[in-house]
Order: sequence, then structure tokens, then C-alpha cells
Amino acid sequence: MEFIWKIGGEAGGGAMVTGRTMGKLFTRGGYHVVGYPEYPSLIRGGHNVYQVLASDKKVYSPRQKSDIIVALNKDAIFFHREFINDGGALIYDSTIDASTIQIPKHVKLYPIPYVKLVTEAGGDIKMKNTVTLGVSLALIDYPFEVLSVALKDEFGRKGEEVVQKNIAVARAGYDYVKNNFKTAEFKIKVKPLNGKRRLLIAGNEAIGLGALRAGMKMYSAYPMTPASTLLSFFAAKEREYNIVVKHTEDEIAAVLYAIGGMFAGVRSMVGTSGGGFALMVEALGMAAIAETPLVMYLAQRTGPSTGMPTWTEQADLRFALHASQGEFLRVILAPGDVDETFSAASEAFNLAEKYQIPVIIMSDKFLGESHFSTERFDQSKIKIERGYVARNLPKVAPMERFHRYTLTSDGVSPRSLPGEPNGLHVSTSYEHDETGFSSESFIMRRKQVDKRAAKIGKVLKEMHAPKIYGNPKSKVAIVSWGSNKLPILDAMEVLKGKKLDLAFVHFTHLFPLDENIVQKVLGQFKTLVMVENNSTGQFAGMLKEYCDVGFDFLVLKYDGRQFFMEQVIEEMLKLNKAKWKGEKRIVVSEKEDYEYFYPARYKI
Repeated sequence: MEFIWKIGGEAGGGAMVTGRTMGKLFTRGGYHVVGYPEYPSLIRGGHNVYQVLASDKKVYSPRQKSDIIVALNKDAIFFHREFINDGGALIYDSTIDASTIQIPKHVKLYPIPYVKLVTEAGGDIKMKNTVTLGVSLALIDYPFEVLSVALKDEFGRKGEEVVQKNIAVARAGYDYVKNNFKTAEFKIKVKPLNGKRRLLIAGNEAIGLGALRAGMKMYSAYPMTPASTLLSFFAAKEREYNIVVKHTEDEIAAVLYAIGGMFAGVRSMVGTSGGGFALMVEALGMAAIAETPLVMYLAQRTGPSTGMPTWTEQADLRFALHASQGEFLRVILAPGDVDETFSAASEAFNLAEKYQIPVIIMSDKFLGESHFSTERFDQSKIKIERGYVARNLPKVAPMERFHRYTLTSDGVSPRSLPGEPNGLHVSTSYEHDETGFSSESFIMRRKQVDKRAAKIGKVLKEMHAPKIYGNPKSKVAIVSWGSNKLPILDAMEVLKGKKLDLAFVHFTHLFPLDENIVQKVLGQFKTLVMVENNSTGQFAGMLKEYCDVGFDFLVLKYDGRQFFMEQVIEEMLKLNKAKWKGEKRIVVSEKEDYEYFYPARYKI
């Protein structure tokens, strides 16, 4: 069973909170759920959307079409009327004249007097989005009691009066549908499966929980979509977890706070998106040469510059790989789902502290802001490893200093935290000798560069090999990284049903790369198809550069949306029909160009 529900309306109209509530209803009914938001870069106006996918089997990504569209205004009818499955429903305000919009004949129409129902139930006009919850559940015969409990949870912090008004308004919508429509004619019915409850969590929230479990005690950031919700998450948890959350004056200050915290021995993290990361790169290099651990969360959106602030992309990979001047080792992790995101946080802190290097966790708007149902995270696997922290140091001889940057064979020098007796040292952005004092000795410069680079030997042993999903004996493998995992896994199931049983190789550890492991994993397949959410195939280029692995096809999308399952299926079927021959570069894009930023342009 798969049921897809979507709500759309003007920003500030409640589409997002209504969508999250609907996701909770199905999660509590034992379903696997994906909640997917879309919105333009506007606080008011524009058009906001939230889609909920509920299934009795594991699902990973949103769909292009829905079974029910809930329109909070006329714009929503126009934007989504063509994306309703056969036999699906359009719920809209009966005061809207929908006759001016051409609606497909296969769509069932349910005009509802939103305002009248809210008023008669004693609610506020702002609660018309709550009416739509009751209307939607009545149509699919989902128990109202589940909604009642969810509304208590959602609005409990606002007081009992607000809770009861929302319940009354939702009940009014539910009863109106039951009394005025033949709901049996709507064939899609959804019943709770069981009482098993799962988490419903966004990618940004998952990395937040992972960081807290890993012992993070300070988070610094300047708000920037789509990383801003992580800042909000930590701010809400500040007192509960006894952490410091710093909303800094700008991105430069944010990264310096994190570096200072780590220098002092406090597990600290900084979060941002592309434009903010651009301002942090000088400090990134400072952390590298000072060998101060640094954990950075980079939530990608479109670029360059401000780009499209609220849409998704995977085009910052090369930027993260080469950010800041000079040459130095950094680790890049790119989790593909909320479970991997949770564990990536602790892994990042361990790698940063053990090897005294920057570690960048890369996500994107799609994974960071979408909600996914999952089992409780396995916290038993989270281990805290602080690395070589010097303790109980011997007394330093007169005129001598602690050798913070001792030339070691594995590149890891003893790290002394502030206040450690006999561990006093200098740590600057300049090249230095073993004590940390600035040095322009040619020999020492070469030795320090080689020392820092020598860490790669041990770091490579901690990089996870790419994971193979699907049929490992297939001659063809889809290859990708990060959040592309989600639509590809969904597509794999459908393709298997169409007698196309492919392999899927997914990378979560993007750099450094072990040439032997990558060649061994990818070398077993005859045809390799790279799927990336950028225009140049950045990771494919990295695999060619560092591992000498080439690709037969690059399937690329860079219009602001992530891949949909249906698009992956379409391209794989085309390639299979062509016997895996044809143009190497394949560009995927949305076929209907509806701009949520400025609905007025359509003169609806």
C-alpha cells in the first residue's frame, strides 16, 4: 500500500506544519513515511508545498504525483492539478472559482467551505489548514482519534484552549466530508497497520542528535538555508543538553568559534551552506596548518553565489575538496539517509580529533529538510575517541618548549590542551617548527608538509568502502553519493519488477579515496552509470582523478530539484533499451516549469 498526500498554499498559510502533522499520523499508524517540503525564498507570499508518502514497506523518497492534493488557495490548484494520480482527489476551498482552471477529468473534486467550518467550530481563521487534516482523513477513512492525539502533541505548548479549538476545527472538516460526500466512491483507504511507532526525523535533526550523542558541547552558526534548521534544533536543546549554541554575527565568526572551542578541547561544530562556507575557507586553512580539529556541516543548495536559496544541489563537492589555499588533508563524508547522518556526526568528531584535521560532513536541502521515518538510532555503535591528547607531561627543561608539532612517522603529533602543565605552545596560522614558533626554514617547511600529509595512511584505513545494493552480479551498476541514495533505492525496486535487476554502488566517504578498494568494487561491473545532482559529474571526475575509474554514462540533474524515483527509472529503461549505448552525458530536468517564487506571473 502506498498513499501520497500533498498540501500547497501561500507561505505562512500553514502548509508546512500541516504536512508534518500528517506525516506523524501515518508514522504512528505503523507506516513508513517520507515528508518532503518545497518553498521559495520568501517569508510571505510565494507558494509552499509539503508532500507525505506513506507505505506499508520501506520507502526512501518523494514522488512526482500524489493521490490527494489539498489546495489552501487557487495557486495550489493551478500548480498541482496535473500531478494527481488517476482516481485521485483535489480538496479545495469552495469559495474558489476553480472553473477557470483546466482540471484533468480523472480527478475527483471536493470543494470544502474552509472558513465556514472554522468559524462554526469556534476556531480562528488561521486554522483552515487544520480543517484540511480532518477532511483528508475522512476521505481515506483514517481514524480521527489518531489526529486528535497528534494535535495535542503539536499545539500542547500553546495551551489547552488552542488544542481544543484545533481538534474541534479538524472534527468539523472530518464530519463535513462524511455527511456531504459519498466517501466510499474514493477508492483509496488507509487504516493503521499496528501500534509500532518510529521516529519521524529530518536529516538536519538526525545530524544534531548524532552530534549530541558524540559529545558535542558547542555549536556555532550564522543562519543560512538549508542549514538553519540545525541551528534552531540545537537552540531548542541548549538547556536540556547543557550545550552552548552561538548565533554569531557572521560566518567568519562562526567557524572561528568552532576552531577555538576545539583548540580548548571542547567538541564543537559549525554549520552553514555554500555562501557561508565561502567565507570560512581562510579559517579552514588556519585550522589545517595549526592542526586544530574542526568539524563542519555543509548543507548544499544551488549556486554559485546566492543561487536559488531554498532548492537543492550537489555542486559544492569540488569546492569542499579544494577550499582554502595550499595543500592539506581533509575528510569529506556524505551520508545518504538519516541513519547514516546520525552516525556521520560521531565519526566526524573522532576523525577530526584523532588526526587533528578538518572533517566536512556534506548534506543538501533535500536530505537536510525532508522528514523520514526510521527505527530508533543504534547508539551502541557511537564511540568517543579523542586521539593523542597529551597528559601528565614531563617538566620542560629551561629554554625549551613543548613540541606540539613533533615530526612523527604517522603525522599525528601530541596535542596539548590549554592549561595542561608543561604543554604550553604556540599555535598560529603560520608555518612553524616543532614547537609551533613561526619558521621560514625551507627544510622544516618540507618536513611539516610531509608530516601533515602522512596522516592519510591511517585515515584511509578508516574510510568506509562503498556499499553495494541490489544485484551484485549485474553487469550494470548505478553509482552515486549522498542523498541520491534515496530515489535510486526506490527506483531499484521498480526496475527489478520490470526485469531490470541492477546493482547500485553508494559512496558515503568521498575523500580521501582508496584506489585499490574503489577499483576492486567498481571493476566487477561492465557498465558504470554515475548519477549526480550537478552539471559536471564532480564525483565521477574525482574517481577518475584519484582512482583511474571512468564512467560510461553521466546522468545529471541541476535544475534545483533532487532526482525523483520516476526520473531514475525512465533513464535506466532508456539506456537498457539502447543496449547501454549512446551519448555519455544525460541531462534530466523537470518537464513542467512552474515557478513557486512568483505565482502572479501566471495570472491565475
